[in-house]
Amino acid sequence: MPELEPIYNSTVTCPVCDKQIKVTKVRSKFVKLIKQDEDFCPYYEQTNPIFYEAWICGNCGYAAHSTVFNDATGNDQKAVLDKLKGKWNKRDFSGERDIAKALEAFKIVLYNLQIRSGSFSEFAKICLRIAWLYRYKGEWVNEYKFLSFSLDYYKKAFTGEHLTNGKLDEYTCMYIIGELARRIGNNEEALQWFGKLISASIRPDAKGKVPPLILENAHNLIYDIKEAIKNEKKNDQESGNKKTS
Repeated sequence: MPELEPIYNSTVTCPVCDKQIKVTKVRSKFVKLIKQDEDFCPYYEQTNPIFYEAWICGNCGYAAHSTVFNDATGNDQKAVLDKLKGKWNKRDFSGERDIAKALEAFKIVLYNLQIRSGSFSEFAKICLRIAWLYRYKGEWVNEYKFLSFSLDYYKKAFTGEHLTNGKLDEYTCMYIIGELARRIGNNEEALQWFGKLISASIRPDAKGKVPPLILENAHNLIYDIKEAIKNEKKNDQESGNKKTS
């Protein structure tokens, strides 16, 4: 009996051009999480399923995150077919992906969101995954750039989208805004958003709705930020004393 491979191809129908395409998925038995960063960036023992979350129709160029691939509207269909007509080079995106191929796929999804006027929350999710891919590569400048993009889109989603009806809830959104602000060095903004999350969590209507993990993380990160600010002030003071002595 042949040995089972971590990845396999599945046939789906593109909701824009109605052509059947192959997308690559990771078998769940091979998904072994080692750890997760505070912004949910995951690290896996073997195959990383994040690499395969960007689905692309090689025929028409429609692309989306796997969780919303089938949600294309009539307007999405028109935008893709009109704006990519004559520009798209047909090719196959199935098969094994490394970080470079995953980055290419996610950037095609990002371009798709631009031509389809996608939601802020989808922009935020895709930018965050691109930031994670650059983190895996150790490219901080590019990671910082896409973390900043993601932060901006999450803030727009928080104020401009009805999050209670979507896949992203308002409490997770507040948390991720705070964490992304912290990661790019905006500690004061991070404290404001973590504080807002904690205040929201004690409202009667929030009972049972706030994921315990993000609440625990928020408390821990507030402590870490305050300690970092305190140490920074102490170091600045010591440096000032040395200069005057």
